[in-house]
Amino acid sequence: MPDDNPRTALLGLTVDAGASSTITLVGELDPATAPQLDAEIEQLLADDDVKRLVLDLSGLTFLDSSGLRIFVTAREALTSRGGALALRDPSANTQRLLDITGLGEIIAVE
Repeated sequence: MPDDNPRTALLGLTVDAGASSTITLVGELDPATAPQLDAEIEQLLADDDVKRLVLDLSGLTFLDSSGLRIFVTAREALTSRGGALALRDPSANTQRLLDITGLGEIIAVE
């Protein structure tokens, strides 16, 4: 069945679930696609055994404040249960956003 919202096709997610889970993002993370990532994270964190979440950003081509909000929300949810969030392989532009906003200070970047 085709995607009813063509904008969500601009973000691809691959999920590797477990106590240490990884979500690989490919494409654009913006207001139209952020709910897709938010839903995946919410589904993963419904399992109390998930203590670490890595967001692999190596394929992310665009990020705005809606994506940053998801990072903050995920970090808060994980730290409240003794877990951690890590961002893997951000592009130079994404790293710059993390530095400007100070998120690179509170979220581990690998």
